[in-house]
Amino acid sequence: MEENLKNVFQSTKYEPNIELKDKIWRSIALRNKRNTYLKMGFFSFFGIGSLLGLIPMLKILFSDFTQSGFYEYLSLVFSSKGQFFSYWRELVYSLAESLPTMSIILSLTLLFIFFLSLYYILKQIINNNSIGKTYAVA
Repeated sequence: MEENLKNVFQSTKYEPNIELKDKIWRSIALRNKRNTYLKMGFFSFFGIGSLLGLIPMLKILFSDFTQSGFYEYLSLVFSSKGQFFSYWRELVYSLAESLPTMSIILSLTLLFIFFLSLYYILKQIINNNSIGKTYAVA
């Protein structure tokens, strides 16, 4: 039995299906396209979410600036130039203490997330266009 099986396998030559190469290439192209759309959807979701979160965060940031007295300290810089140069250290310390750091950090974080997601969306669009051209040629 083993000899017959061995002879059968040796006599037949394996020739792949002619359409197999095209089917594999098409499935790879479809998988890459699906992954690209998933990534674009994921980054779009986070980009839109951060942009929508940035609107109320900027309102909070501006109200924190007005409540902290930052504008009043800053107006002292421009009101009297002679006194500014004699008390500049105290004025800089007062400006630094009156900054709403948590609101600034949260606003910048949301802005960073928005621009990062925008960058990755554009990167996916560019990769998708180059992939589409590559698959069309082959």
